[in-house]
Amino acid sequence: MNTIGEPISRADGRLKVTGRAAYTADTLLADAAHAAIVHSTIANGKTVSIDTVTAEKAPGVLAVFTHRNMPRMNPTPKPWSHLHPHGQGYLPLQDDRIHYAGQPIALVVAKTRDQALHAATLVDVQYQAERAVFFNRETAKEAVDPPQFLWPVASAVGDAEKGIREGAFRITQTYTTSDRHHNQMEPHATVAAWDADGALTLYETSQHIFGARELVSIVLGVQLEKVTVVSHFLGGGFGGKAYVWPHTLLTAVAAKALNRPVRIQLTRAQMYSMVGHQPATIQKIELAADGRGKLTGIRHESISPTAVFDSYIEYAAMASRHLWAAGTGIATNHKVVHVNRNTPTAMRSPHEALGHFALESAMDELAYAAGIDPVQLRLLNDSETDPLSGRPFSTRAIRKCLAEGGAHFGWDKRTSAPRSMRDGRYLIGQGMAGAIYTHWRWPADARVTLRSDGSALVEAGMHELGTGTYTVMQQVAADALGLAPERVTVHLGDTRLPTSHASIGSATMANAGASVMLAAKAARDKAIELALAGREAPFAGSVPGQVVVDGGRLSVAHENSSITYAELLARNGMSELVADGNYDPVEEASGPKAVFSFAAVFAEVRVDPDLGLVRLNRFVGAYDAGRIVNPKTARSQAIGGIIWGVGQALLEQSETDPTTGRYLSRNYSGYLVPANADIPNLDVLFVGEFDEEASPLGAKGLGELTAVSVAPAIANAVYHATGKRVRDLPITVEKIL
Repeated sequence: MNTIGEPISRADGRLKVTGRAAYTADTLLADAAHAAIVHSTIANGKTVSIDTVTAEKAPGVLAVFTHRNMPRMNPTPKPWSHLHPHGQGYLPLQDDRIHYAGQPIALVVAKTRDQALHAATLVDVQYQAERAVFFNRETAKEAVDPPQFLWPVASAVGDAEKGIREGAFRITQTYTTSDRHHNQMEPHATVAAWDADGALTLYETSQHIFGARELVSIVLGVQLEKVTVVSHFLGGGFGGKAYVWPHTLLTAVAAKALNRPVRIQLTRAQMYSMVGHQPATIQKIELAADGRGKLTGIRHESISPTAVFDSYIEYAAMASRHLWAAGTGIATNHKVVHVNRNTPTAMRSPHEALGHFALESAMDELAYAAGIDPVQLRLLNDSETDPLSGRPFSTRAIRKCLAEGGAHFGWDKRTSAPRSMRDGRYLIGQGMAGAIYTHWRWPADARVTLRSDGSALVEAGMHELGTGTYTVMQQVAADALGLAPERVTVHLGDTRLPTSHASIGSATMANAGASVMLAAKAARDKAIELALAGREAPFAGSVPGQVVVDGGRLSVAHENSSITYAELLARNGMSELVADGNYDPVEEASGPKAVFSFAAVFAEVRVDPDLGLVRLNRFVGAYDAGRIVNPKTARSQAIGGIIWGVGQALLEQSETDPTTGRYLSRNYSGYLVPANADIPNLDVLFVGEFDEEASPLGAKGLGELTAVSVAPAIANAVYHATGKRVRDLPITVEKIL
């Protein structure tokens, strides 16, 4: 049917625009009670007393839980991995310790949400405060080596010291990024219900339903098969909904204690201290190049804060391990500072977006120091092999990204000198950056059922985050089955469906999509076998390779005959035909080739020299994400990623009160995100090719790739416009002035 590659509109679009898409907080269960959390107002210390008497007597209140009466939980599992669950290491309401401002210290459950919220204000808490530790340049001096989290903390190839020492041109700079929060449109929510047999159903805002099921099973001591997690739609995840956060555990335990369903929905303000964030970084980078501009050495070190009870690492220096070749050596390292805050977590794009700001800003500085065009500098340092592992790249179209993106942008018309381009009184700047993004390979299962009416059903425990998963999986199955997409129904987001991986790391299309393709092909092959050897076989004597399926009809050209799926099932007395697809790839590090996605992005800014105000004027992104299954949803992902990067570059920062440790702005009025007026038309080019090493579908990760290197491209454009190099994100008015 060749539906792969078609710009099909979203299958769930009408549900969403008419308000009929059921999100977690829309789940209505009979007799459900409502929960509200009481939060600590100090960042470090302990509770001396918690008076709940007045709250317990408030109208509608069913129970008030504190560390004194909350049932005990089992520790969260360690170490964390993408295929297994993780939650915040410090469990809620288990003792009197306070580790961060906003930590849950009581849970009120009432008949209505308003009653619960009111009663929560009546809980009286007395504290014994202790000195809190926050992240800044002074505390960064006390950074420590953390245990390995995802990748090795440090890396070394060759002799970076020698390469830097002997380079003709050297750049040594420090770049910093700010704490940021996800601010998804849909706040986190949980609805927990236990049945008479002790089975738990969680309706959850989750990007990892199987991980959530496993963690809840461990922490609550419930058999795995008795936990079901459901998440049909997410109003944005961006990594923040991949963990199991304290409110989920509290809701599940309260529902069991009260023997009735309990619902909780976090407020916008609560999402700043309850569900993770992207930690700030302080990154030192050293680059050296010979007289021709060829890199001789790279050293990249990053420090980031983490909770006092966890060791989350933001692997910002990882970008420098893979993107550009450095002949003599590359060295990277990461350290953490344990501070009084909740656990950080992945945020689009974790690790790479932060590290690229430092690396690609430093590359721009090196280009100016060496008198080489920034695009040419990157072409000079392109590599066919991964600098870290020495493996050849499966596909690496970054040269094509640079060439086609630059041509579309009109890079050759740029004058190189800072402050050399104007439009009336405005300074015009143009900057660019390259990008690399890790391709994740994870196992996934799917099931495809051909039904008696000739339609098909796809079932898989993957997720719809707002990215178009229902649509692209419909396309993949339709393509393999030879059906029109509208004849395929997709069911997702339930742990009772075939097991899939977390929807993180831009991995869904390549991995979960591969399982759907394999299941659909298996169903098609079973149907072909029936046509060849089943009851009254219409193609007896033919071979499988001669059978063609198109429009739901099987045919053999030389037989001049055909039969539909529906007719074939009826002839064989079958109400349905079921097939499974299991995709079990080797881990990326174990494969014969290194698999990454690549990009080159180009930004033009307009700067008001009197006000210091930076506006994005135009933007071009060229992406190598392998085969594009749906250009329409892919373009939406790219636009969203670019806008995300604009927020990182110019607007977003979560500032902390240095005395209380509380985030100062916990809403959209104080935490600035791009609005429509901030974003011009965005040009998106897909230049990649089918990558058989990445996936049977030929696809590589796209969604997070598109947020990588937007910030350095804009920062480099600001320097070109103003002659002022800003090395601290976001680029605000006062930093320009």
